[in-house]
Amino acid sequence: MAHAPRCLIYCPMPYSGHGWPETCVNVVANFHTVDLQPVLVTPRARKSAPPSIDVVEAIPFPISRIPWRYIRGISNGFMDRRFRNLVDKSDPKRTVAYFWPGTPPALVEYARSAGIVSVREMINTFQGMAKRILDDAYDRWEFPRTHSITDAGIEGERQELKLYDHVFAPNPEVERSLLEVGIDRRRILPTSYGWVPDRFRNLAPSFSSGGQFFKAIFAGFICVRKGVPELLDAWEESCIDGELVLVGDVEPVLQPRLARATQTSRVRHIPYTDDIGSSYRDADVFVFPTLEEGGPQVTLEAGGCGLPAIVTPMGAGRLVKDGVNGLVVRAGDVSGLVTALRRMANEPGLRASFARQIAQDAQQFTYERVSASRGASLVRLLRSREQ
Repeated sequence: MAHAPRCLIYCPMPYSGHGWPETCVNVVANFHTVDLQPVLVTPRARKSAPPSIDVVEAIPFPISRIPWRYIRGISNGFMDRRFRNLVDKSDPKRTVAYFWPGTPPALVEYARSAGIVSVREMINTFQGMAKRILDDAYDRWEFPRTHSITDAGIEGERQELKLYDHVFAPNPEVERSLLEVGIDRRRILPTSYGWVPDRFRNLAPSFSSGGQFFKAIFAGFICVRKGVPELLDAWEESCIDGELVLVGDVEPVLQPRLARATQTSRVRHIPYTDDIGSSYRDADVFVFPTLEEGGPQVTLEAGGCGLPAIVTPMGAGRLVKDGVNGLVVRAGDVSGLVTALRRMANEPGLRASFARQIAQDAQQFTYERVSASRGASLVRLLRSREQ
């Protein structure tokens, strides 16, 4: 690997094995299998990354051991210097600069001025589309708009996206948002996020048609953005003899609504847990009616565990196909959710068929495969520049 092309990855948040920095690590861990060496630049690492990744901690010891809240403000300076130093030492014909959200635009320009191909990761849809969706949702439910997207942020991202040679889009809806903002289709690299089977190694998919008691599960942040108000309404209206389990932390604005729902025996809340597999084991169907999403990893994980899915287009990612391995309903459509829930509850044979199919389809989205595929895309970009 000493002479392999390199991918310089700018990850502006510390790596601790959680959140999107963990996604970043999973995405690049298998680049080496296509002869592309990943070099991850992060403020600091509190967990060991896979040995296939060269990790560069930008903040030096002992400053790096100070609590993050105290050093976050100075981390960009350390990150900027370390990344520029790597750029200066790189062969532009054999280097890709791969930027995750939060990268200073000046750093992208610096890499491009050195002749290095630049690629941006989209962990969500373009902010302009996201704000429109979220504003409508909060207003519809008469909640205060508690999301953090601003007009200034939208314009900043609009201008930033013009800087990159290419943009990874982990969801067809992300692609649509990029086209809407004027990104040439040729600059978009369709891709996906993935899932890690080892997290669920003790959970064998069950394709049983089940018993009479029906259990649906939602996993993720329990919030307006994820379509939870619509899900609670749909579950109540469905009158299904069963239980809706919601696993995750709760947005404050939804606390009263969820408290009322869980007073019945039909809705149960489980706080966030790393052991989501045990909850999947007891469920019949995965429900994820999200309104806005980058790449729904929970859908991939649930599918890998053999759970048929009821999702929106945002929640489907590139895995769920309507009528093939799950049901896709329009975002915000309560009556559509009711119909889908009732169909899954009343047709156990259909559930079993979907379960077998989605467990098979999800194998194409393990991070081992997704990472190698993404790496191959970047290698092709380098080769195309040599021609």
